[in-house]
Amino acid sequence: MPDNELKAVAITETGRGNTGHRMHLAFSAIPRVEMVAISDPDEAGRAASQAECGAPRAYADHREMLDKERPDIVVVARAHYDDDRVQEALDAINAGARGMFIEKTIAAWPHQARLIQRKAAENGVATVLAHRSREHPVMQEVRRRGQAGEWGPLTRIRAMDKGDHRVGGYEAMIHTPHIFDAMLYLTGEAPTSCWGSVMLQGRPATREDARGVTFDGAGPMAGDRVSAHYQFPSGVIGTFESMPVGDGSYGNHRLGVDFYFQNAVITARNQPFGEFHLFPRGDLFPTEPGVEWQHLQADDWTPFGHASSDRSNQVLCEDLVRMVDGGAPNEESSTIDVAAIGVEMLCGAYWSHLKGRRVELPLSDLSNPWAEED
Repeated sequence: MPDNELKAVAITETGRGNTGHRMHLAFSAIPRVEMVAISDPDEAGRAASQAECGAPRAYADHREMLDKERPDIVVVARAHYDDDRVQEALDAINAGARGMFIEKTIAAWPHQARLIQRKAAENGVATVLAHRSREHPVMQEVRRRGQAGEWGPLTRIRAMDKGDHRVGGYEAMIHTPHIFDAMLYLTGEAPTSCWGSVMLQGRPATREDARGVTFDGAGPMAGDRVSAHYQFPSGVIGTFESMPVGDGSYGNHRLGVDFYFQNAVITARNQPFGEFHLFPRGDLFPTEPGVEWQHLQADDWTPFGHASSDRSNQVLCEDLVRMVDGGAPNEESSTIDVAAIGVEMLCGAYWSHLKGRRVELPLSDLSNPWAEED
């Protein structure tokens, strides 16, 4: 292997969380990076993933893989949010990895996210998340035009998930990384406080409701409706809602954010694939004839299917390679620092609900809000 090439491995688990969104293929179009091995405890899944990414070696145990391969970059791919996945990231750091590409969410709870964040920083490990939001060229265009003042000041942001059968805390954990990342990218700042409300079957959710409830290993948690209100230092108001929408069949086209500027509304829906539209007024209401939505698009970016996922992953991993080479994160870098803020934003809504008041961000208590108090 030439001196400037990098070795990568992927940690997958076909039985729990699979390969993320084809993350084991993320480096296939980056010539400097060779995927040398993959780990998966499931024999059939391991063989399939190995064949897909062309890795010459495969392992049942990720620790054995890390010990033998000593990779430069580790892909933590599976979307399962138990303590084992946190440990996989820590194992990658301890094995001397220089970079990590991790499936969203970074972790279910703030104490887990902060642990990975701290250990990565202490060991100089560049870490990028598969948020798949700010790397989209149209999202970047909206930010540039917004900062230039084209539509007046940004006043509020409305974020929403798919509203499908997972609606509530479970879906929020899965999808807020996309939409909180967009919030943080467009504002360029973190919120300072949060009001939240969590309902279950029409009544306020309680810790008792969360007992024994776990989704993808992340529990306890509760709630089939979540709403939150965020205050940003600049005065921007952000809102998030996880509510059922129809039969959930068109949730993919709902997932996203609406940016309300003084003189325009920009919708960024179908995240992470990206469908962007502009309405040239400061709110949505019946208006004079001839005022229509404008479609914003990038010629080289398809909004559907594996092609969009693969393109997003490639852009993210090209940025990761740049940081492994010593480059500093930029505004378009989907870093672990951004990821940790997003986890606290969601948990802030839960703490606010359970305490019955506004809570400050960053959180003072990083634990799972739904866990039984000692």
